[in-house]
Amino acid sequence: MAHDETVFEPDAAWTRALEKYGAATHLAVELYGRDEHLILGPVHRTPLFELLAPGHHTLSMFEACVRRCLTQTAGASPIVVEQRHRFAVIGSSLALNGEVVGAAVAAYVLTAFPDEHAVRRLAIECGVPFTTLWQQIRAELPLTRARLNVYGELLQVLCNALLSENVRARQQERTATRLAAADQAKDDFLAMLSHELRNPLGAIQIAAQIIRLGRASQTAIQNATKIVDRQVKHVARLLDDLLDVSRITRGRIGLRKSSVHMATSVAHAVQTSRALIEAQGHSLTISLPEEPIWLEADATRLEQILTNLLDNAAKYTPPKGHIAVMASREENDVLLRVRDTGLGISPEMLPRVFDLFAQADPSLAHSQGGLGIGLTLVQKLTELHGGTVTVHSEGLGRGTEVVVRLPLGTPSQMPGAPVTERRSRSRHVLVIEDNPDAREMLRTTLEVDGHRVEVAEDGPQGVAMARSSRPDVVLVDIGLPGLNGYEVAKQVRALFGRQVRLIAVTGYGRPEDRRRTEEAGFDTHLTKPVSSERIAEALEGG
Repeated sequence: MAHDETVFEPDAAWTRALEKYGAATHLAVELYGRDEHLILGPVHRTPLFELLAPGHHTLSMFEACVRRCLTQTAGASPIVVEQRHRFAVIGSSLALNGEVVGAAVAAYVLTAFPDEHAVRRLAIECGVPFTTLWQQIRAELPLTRARLNVYGELLQVLCNALLSENVRARQQERTATRLAAADQAKDDFLAMLSHELRNPLGAIQIAAQIIRLGRASQTAIQNATKIVDRQVKHVARLLDDLLDVSRITRGRIGLRKSSVHMATSVAHAVQTSRALIEAQGHSLTISLPEEPIWLEADATRLEQILTNLLDNAAKYTPPKGHIAVMASREENDVLLRVRDTGLGISPEMLPRVFDLFAQADPSLAHSQGGLGIGLTLVQKLTELHGGTVTVHSEGLGRGTEVVVRLPLGTPSQMPGAPVTERRSRSRHVLVIEDNPDAREMLRTTLEVDGHRVEVAEDGPQGVAMARSSRPDVVLVDIGLPGLNGYEVAKQVRALFGRQVRLIAVTGYGRPEDRRRTEEAGFDTHLTKPVSSERIAEALEGG
């Protein structure tokens, strides 16, 4: 565990404690870092220390004592006594988690009354007047070895206690800083989320008014309908991305790998992002190798990677920019590049582009701001596939290139199952949903498709209606009053067995939620918002 000198950062607590130690022992104290550098002191300068201070390092006692303290081996005594000319320096190792990180040294201690000749040699060696030194030494009392050890142990206990408290205080400061940063990130994220949801909801509200009033032209009503559909899909994707980040960070996302034709995945991703690209007036070029490239990948997640990159390029490129999608083979890998002529990334931001909720342009005035989770998802999903992703930019205003490297796969030898067209037929459908708007929309969608529909507002009413009318299919919300959707499913299964098709239509979409609906007896789990096409597929057994 590495430590730096900040653990010895001098403060009032250190100074007060060492002053008291010096007053009790009549010794001056110095603190040294792991590199033998003096970082605090001398504290409580004594008359003898003041006399010898100009040349005390010439005696080599401090240097030797500090070095011995810093090189103490495990199991050795942490107290060091260095003696010369009948003077001693007391030292103690300072340790954190078993690692020596510094030394405390106290001086000077007289171990015996020196004779006049010894004091003259010491005065000459240290450049001190003999008479002054001799008078000061005669005022000192020699200490026994036992007393030296007591002073050393006291120094060790005091300094290590101060060190531990110092480190704990700094850890608390760092924790407080991290918590404050996390709290600010949470507030920023909620502000971005509010912004990102209000934009599509505002468009949906206006479009709904145009459709409801019926005074606009047929073309305007059709455009309003397309806007509602597009914005609902946008909100659904935001929610899906948030859930995916949560699942990935908790290790609860798995891949359903198969042989995937790269060109097909690129085409699907481009189709998903085309509306955003065209709305910004961007031009798009796609360059793929002529020979087919196959990947061993989860097709849905691969398209999610590409779609996020295309959406980012479209969002952060000023109108009428250019986006390029390129692919190439490199040994056993394929390199997918998405390059734009957009805002670019500053050198300071570049190392943080994969951080959750990080944004190069977090301004709420940016109409395409996003939540700052796109590149996080791209990185996590790429790594799940055994690949890597890097981001390059020459600076602000100079565009961005994202490079995804994925291992090549081989085309499956198994022929695909023949695609058969489903023929829809009229069914008797019971909808159990407590939200009036959702209930009415489900009724309308199903009736438009030619089904006979009944609706119930809560769990007990739904079970009673199922018992009396024996529907072919029951669509059940999970969060129902009276009886929740799981209990409704169990009771309907008890009444009719497998003669009734049960479909969960719910806002809960986690893997554990799907497992619970399956255990309760549902045939299919649909996560809101759900399209009329997906409902039609579920009715037919898809």
